[in-house]
Amino acid sequence: MMEIRHFITFKKIIECGSFTHAAEQLGYTQSTVTSHIQALEDHLGSPLFDRLGRKIRLTETGSRLLQYSQEMLKTYEKIENMANETGELKGELRIAAPESLTVYRLEPVLREYRKRFPHVSIRLSNATCGANKRALLSGDADVAFLIVPELQESDLVVHPLAEEPIVVIGSPDHPITALDSRYHNRTLEECLIANERDCSYRTMFEEYLRDRHITPSHIMELWSIEAMKRCVASGLGFACLPLLAVMEELRDHKLRLIPFEGSFRKVFSQMIYHKNKWLSPALTAFIEITLRHAKDWSYEEFTGLKP
Repeated sequence: MMEIRHFITFKKIIECGSFTHAAEQLGYTQSTVTSHIQALEDHLGSPLFDRLGRKIRLTETGSRLLQYSQEMLKTYEKIENMANETGELKGELRIAAPESLTVYRLEPVLREYRKRFPHVSIRLSNATCGANKRALLSGDADVAFLIVPELQESDLVVHPLAEEPIVVIGSPDHPITALDSRYHNRTLEECLIANERDCSYRTMFEEYLRDRHITPSHIMELWSIEAMKRCVASGLGFACLPLLAVMEELRDHKLRLIPFEGSFRKVFSQMIYHKNKWLSPALTAFIEITLRHAKDWSYEEFTGLKP
């Protein structure tokens, strides 16, 4: 007999790419996950997956079932939230955001949300903007945050929140006083301290350097913005980061701006969700709180610091 949990397991296997990872995510043993799939396969009389070594691939029956499962699970989510319309908000909210926005923008949003809706479980994942967008499109996130040039995509609802200036920073005594034409067609002695390759502003800065034939001596990749800032402040190199991430260090003169010739493309913090996504009461409340907080996001006191 088919049960709703069987379809949840089926969808999670597809999202995770394996039975083992799905079991870990759902808190099941692997034998339980296998039994859920076997129940579906017995009822339908056809296998749902081709097992190719460690890889799995949907069969034709599995692909057809996925379409129906997605529709059914959306309906199930709506039914689960019916009680929330008149009572306490409950459920789960899955948020994907880059580290910079999580640390420097979303903390007051999340604090207010938790205070008002303590029975909503929040799952917050941090990754690059590209990974966050993929998580949204795959259904692993209900709402995602990005720092990228303004999006205009027909399958997404996009809320631009604030322009986020991108700056180049060095230590107070960094030898590069300005990244200008003197450095064109040169290999720098200084190291570029960068985050993940999929990061939007790292990609933008590397394009800027390439266009001017400026080559860092080498690139040091780090796992967090905080680690990047500490390495820059200690004189290990220079970096490109959103202004929102370095305002405190600029105030305290632990870092300084390195002016640069020309300009970068404008990028914005943006909140996105799929246009076909059913907005549960929990998600609707989160969107409203975020938009209200974003009205106060400003860089007015730092206009003099911009290169």
